[in-house]
Amino acid sequence: MTSNHENEPLLGNQTNNRNLTDDTKKHSKKKRVPFTKRQILTFFSLGFTSTIQASSFAILTPFFPVEAAKKGATQSEIGFIFGIYSLVQFVVSPVFGKILPRVGGKFMFISGLWVSAGCNVLFGTLDLLQPGQQFVIYCFVLRIVGALGSAACSTASFALITNSFPNNIAQMIAWMETFGGIGVMIGPFIGAVFYQIGGFMTPFFFLGGVCLACVPLNILVLPSQREVSREMGSLRKLLRIPSVWPICIAIMMVPAGLGFYDATIALHLQQFNVTPLTTGLMFLLTGGIYALFSPLWGYLADKKKYTRLMIEMGFILMAASYLLVGPSPLLHIKSSLENVWFSLVVLGIGLGNGLVPTFQDIMISAR
Repeated sequence: MTSNHENEPLLGNQTNNRNLTDDTKKHSKKKRVPFTKRQILTFFSLGFTSTIQASSFAILTPFFPVEAAKKGATQSEIGFIFGIYSLVQFVVSPVFGKILPRVGGKFMFISGLWVSAGCNVLFGTLDLLQPGQQFVIYCFVLRIVGALGSAACSTASFALITNSFPNNIAQMIAWMETFGGIGVMIGPFIGAVFYQIGGFMTPFFFLGGVCLACVPLNILVLPSQREVSREMGSLRKLLRIPSVWPICIAIMMVPAGLGFYDATIALHLQQFNVTPLTTGLMFLLTGGIYALFSPLWGYLADKKKYTRLMIEMGFILMAASYLLVGPSPLLHIKSSLENVWFSLVVLGIGLGNGLVPTFQDIMISAR
């Protein structure tokens, strides 16, 4: 009797293990269910909009620093005009995340898209202003308001992606980063082409108009508020997790690193007598590499969980890019156009490697 009783739990455990194995197999099969039509439409709608949004922001990189200098703006003011955009996004994004459940992801996304697109169109009219502080002030105003719209749009897009693709969050975010990378890639190139065709106004009117056209598209395609607005976690509780803070700093530093190039690369390239079109091609290369490798980084973060190692490698590559572009006196090499091209290649790899895994890493820490 004793031996029988002792064996019963073991047999029971074997049965339970088999049941767990069967459940695991069933669960894994469920994950392989193809995306629904609504998910596919949401994916492409958000992806196309992200591309246009990023293009509209990056469009001014090849020519604005030079044009702003002609209008009397100092180099520090030009840097602040670029930097204020990211600063505003950093400050207001948590606020938008807090009010997101109340207004709904779709409403916030479309509203932000409308404001951001309108500011891009209005930015093209600044060329009509006389040189002086008036030009600088209006640049700041439109960049601040545009950043508010972009922050609302970006915050809502992450919520829409998270709720629409709960089993593929890191990969879907990586694809959104890919679309954004494509936008960053083609934005300066389109800006340079349209700048040479029609001057300062033309690039902003073109891409701003396309961005506005995305508003009715997203109204028709994106999920309704009820499908998106779900219970949100506490930001305060999230920030109490020590491992989250280094990742938050990383998320801030990556756009800041790209913004460093946005504000300075056109002025740096003047010594080589390159055209705005060549400057646009350089950013085309950086964005292309960023977009090309982002799905790989998303796969490694989502499936292999190499998030911390990837982030560290990304920042090492970004640091190498900054040392090469000048170049740094520590390297004892001469400044050349080839160094700039190579540094932008390294930057494209480092940006994706440093940014894409951060979202998955925060979710791992939050669990």
